[in-house]
Amino acid sequence: MLDPDSVFLGSPQEEVGRDGLFGVRGSDECKVAILPGGEDAFAARMDSLKKATRSIRIQALVFKGDESGLRIAEVLKQKRAEGVDVRVIVDAFSNPWLQTQWMFFDLKQHGIEVEGYEAMALQWLNEIPVPFLSSHFDPFRLDKRFHEKMWIIDGETESAVAITGGLNIGNEYFRAEPDNPDKTWRDQDVIVRGDIIKDMVTAFDRNFDYLIGIKKSRGIFNTNLYWQATRNVLAKTGKVPVSFSTEDRISRYVAQLENHQPELDYRPATCRFLQNRPRFEESYIQQAYIKLFEQAQEEILIANAYFIPTPTTLNAITSTVKRCVSVTLITNSPETNDLPEISLVGRSFFKQLLAVNDSSEVAACSDDTRLEIWEWIGQKEQDATRSQGTMHSKFAIIDHELVLVGSYNLDPRSEVLNSESAIVFLEPVLGERLRRQFMREDLLFSRRVTPELATLYEAPTDPVERFRQSMGHLFKEEL
Repeated sequence: MLDPDSVFLGSPQEEVGRDGLFGVRGSDECKVAILPGGEDAFAARMDSLKKATRSIRIQALVFKGDESGLRIAEVLKQKRAEGVDVRVIVDAFSNPWLQTQWMFFDLKQHGIEVEGYEAMALQWLNEIPVPFLSSHFDPFRLDKRFHEKMWIIDGETESAVAITGGLNIGNEYFRAEPDNPDKTWRDQDVIVRGDIIKDMVTAFDRNFDYLIGIKKSRGIFNTNLYWQATRNVLAKTGKVPVSFSTEDRISRYVAQLENHQPELDYRPATCRFLQNRPRFEESYIQQAYIKLFEQAQEEILIANAYFIPTPTTLNAITSTVKRCVSVTLITNSPETNDLPEISLVGRSFFKQLLAVNDSSEVAACSDDTRLEIWEWIGQKEQDATRSQGTMHSKFAIIDHELVLVGSYNLDPRSEVLNSESAIVFLEPVLGERLRRQFMREDLLFSRRVTPELATLYEAPTDPVERFRQSMGHLFKEEL
């Protein structure tokens, strides 16, 4: 991932090739700070948002019209009124809530482009593949979703700042309801400065242009033209009044989070921003993960929300452990996973994975070399009740100093279906800082999977759980 471009396989589409791959940025072009949780991630977002003077680019799979999302939308409208160029990308299928759809409508009528949204929830029309309108007709395009997370402020200027990682926009991601464990998620972002942001701007803009291009290729379906006409009318008649339902206690807590001042310890780092676009048959983040496994010398720590190992991932993990590199993985338990069937299917691979610890290759290593799998349960051993919900993080730490943080899950969907983004950076202080958080915090909210548990998970005795697992396997490639 920090290797020369030539070691990466590009898109087999000739007109794309390796054009989608960004180069390595030196420590004079990239500064990184860790955002240890959703509270800091929200505060940093709001601080950067309010300082925007030229442009705002936001992409998220989910942008909810709840208390935190509505507060962000309010500032976006203010900034657009000040003349700032504001652009938003959301996934067309992942924001079905009525209040969220009205929030997008409100942003649009205030002059903000929201790609991935159409009035009356008709965004799915743009996703239907039509033969002969593209040189690469893809009948599976409807299943290839936009899972990236980018937050870029004033990306064309020297004061640019950007946030990327695993967080979508919603109360659970920013931990805005701390009295509700199910809405108190563990997630991981980083904030960056420097020329690395130029690569993020390019990634966002080509996503944005791609979505507009779909509409332009369909003539009457180019709804952006109709929206401009609608705005011209609304400028004379007045905008459509839109009301939203919120809870005062949550809104007050969101205001507290907004006023929080996180400590941002920016460190110069060697960096690379990566983007996967399955619609263009790219696989750069998967390749980066494989290279990370191959290059590790001592230890790999992985936090991954939705873990269903593909053959490539399974082989990479077991081969790494056989080279006497310890691997520790945290993923969700069914109790905490917002999509519990994913955990039930992922569990069925634990026995096969842990069998590497009994191999002759590992037996020849030092005593502390092993694969450990932990399930996030959102509760410390000494606590009476669960205090945390879903673990939504997607990051890896290699040999204490090399870090990958992004939106990419180690599952079939991220490997071949979802567009994804990630940043890889080499910086020992930040690597050790995130490692301490993994070892001293994340593991404490998790339980270790023993060989006995792995055997039980492979073939559950509970008939309901066994049925759910078997049904999950039928749709494994979609999870």
